[in-house]
Amino acid sequence: MRWGKVLTITEYMIVMGRRWAYVAIGITLIFPVLWLVLLKVVGNPQYVNYFIVGTVVNASFLVPFIGTTQDMGYFKRASSIYTMLSSNGADDLDIAIGYLLHTAILNTPVIIALLSASIVIMGASFGVVEILAATGAALLISLISALLGYSLGISIRNYRISNQLSQIVPWPLLLLAPVYYPASVLPEALRYISMAMPTTYMALAVNGVLNLDLHQAATGLAGLSIYAFISIAIAKYAMHRSERYG
Repeated sequence: MRWGKVLTITEYMIVMGRRWAYVAIGITLIFPVLWLVLLKVVGNPQYVNYFIVGTVVNASFLVPFIGTTQDMGYFKRASSIYTMLSSNGADDLDIAIGYLLHTAILNTPVIIALLSASIVIMGASFGVVEILAATGAALLISLISALLGYSLGISIRNYRISNQLSQIVPWPLLLLAPVYYPASVLPEALRYISMAMPTTYMALAVNGVLNLDLHQAATGLAGLSIYAFISIAIAKYAMHRSERYG
């Protein structure tokens, strides 16, 4: 990996999408905000904190995973972008890291805006420390999820299939894990299954830092570390496979 190439790719990704950057940020933000409003209207008031945490996890996990999978599938299989980057000396790792930095730059203001909106919509009372810590946790979730999306995008030859999979895979992870509600409301069988879901630890990490609960934050970050290790291993395999088979 060469940082000069990485930064050039990051700049290229930002410049390439500059006309759509504000639109993308707006679209990325508007649905979580509307979801917060809906939960405020019809949800159980005792779960307000979970609604906020779930919405942050949704925005930091779902959007980077789907967006990266679809972008990389298109770049690799349906356009000349990936070939152009490769022909200019960038390898798979350069492209992956460059795209991850691009994701971080675009997603950070979304998370900060979403946490700020939750204060207005839900009446939360987060301080600057909590917002910064939650932004850091959400950014970590975004980067790991984007790396997994990158692996899926470059691995599947038919990018339409990768697009469809990217929209199907995340939802069970959000709906069958204690993300929007506590684990106590899940059926007992699902409670055990949810312990293997990365979204459970995403929610624990975000909830822990928002409420300055060190035990929850540590448990969540430990789970995210395992998720990151698995994502890195899958990405290395995808890169090796891409170099060998195209």
